[in-house]
Amino acid sequence: MHPTIRTERVQTPSKRLQARLGMLVLTLLLALPSTGLAQDAEGTLKYRQDLMSAIGSDMAAISDILKFQLPLQANIETHASNIASNAGLMNSAFKAPISDGPTDAKPEIWQDWAHFEKDIAKMKAAAEKLSQTVAQGGDGAAIGAGLKTLGRTCGGCHKEFRKPKKESYKNK
Repeated sequence: MHPTIRTERVQTPSKRLQARLGMLVLTLLLALPSTGLAQDAEGTLKYRQDLMSAIGSDMAAISDILKFQLPLQANIETHASNIASNAGLMNSAFKAPISDGPTDAKPEIWQDWAHFEKDIAKMKAAAEKLSQTVAQGGDGAAIGAGLKTLGRTCGGCHKEFRKPKKESYKNK
């Protein structure tokens, strides 16, 4: 006759601690994707705002050069080139359909993406043309006309795809 050996599963404090740590790690891993998405949205919106601010700063610099008749007309070529370069980044910056939160982007951007892309292309082309006008020694009237055309491309896109100023997240 063989004696029956009875084995009970006894959890030692270290086994219980390991089990709790395992659950904690699992919980954290499950929480990471949603945190990552929130960070992605926040980062995307911040990047868009910085990109649009850069374009606005270059537009303001060109306007100041002309308005105050600063002897910096050659700098307009660089500012216009910067606008064209930044316009080339807008498609990727706005690809993620985020119109909630701290943004003035309207959902219409993604509802009519092809139209949005055309507006970006118009802005880029107008900025490139202004840069070329300056590089070719264009006079003040030609540069002013180029700036006006560029400004219209910005305004047209804002009218269709940016929330009105009274609805801006900046006013909340």
